[in-house]
Amino acid sequence: MASLTLTVREVFRYRGRSGQLSWISHRLAGLAILGFVVIHVWDTANAFFAPHIYAWSLALFKHPLFALGEIGVMAAVLYHAFNGIRITLLDYKPEWWLYQKRSALIVWVLFLVIFIPISFYMLFGLIGHCGELASEGMSCWTIPSLSDFPPDMFD
Repeated sequence: MASLTLTVREVFRYRGRSGQLSWISHRLAGLAILGFVVIHVWDTANAFFAPHIYAWSLALFKHPLFALGEIGVMAAVLYHAFNGIRITLLDYKPEWWLYQKRSALIVWVLFLVIFIPISFYMLFGLIGHCGELASEGMSCWTIPSLSDFPPDMFD
């Protein structure tokens, strides 16, 4: 939480242009990826230590809010990767720092060109999942109860 607070505070303190936007976007994308990895490790560990909680979390992760979160994680991974490559290139060729604004713009364009079709594909998958559940008379907005997954479920 302190890292997020520092990030938000520094955004308002430093008044850069494309460099600041790239910095804040890269940092927030990294924090989003870290959050996903923590949840993923916890969830996967439950497969061994608490299978009933793992089964519950798999059902929970089919909720539309998690599907939208997956789209956000995809955005974070794509931007973080492209901007990381840009930073690496600028570190190895310091004379290219003269083109920082242009390189940041290239990263954003490349990100949008790749992310937009992927996000639509993922969004249509979410809509299809909710449609399948609706045809069965169920709602995709229902949050599964942990009590539906008793600890002795896998004994």
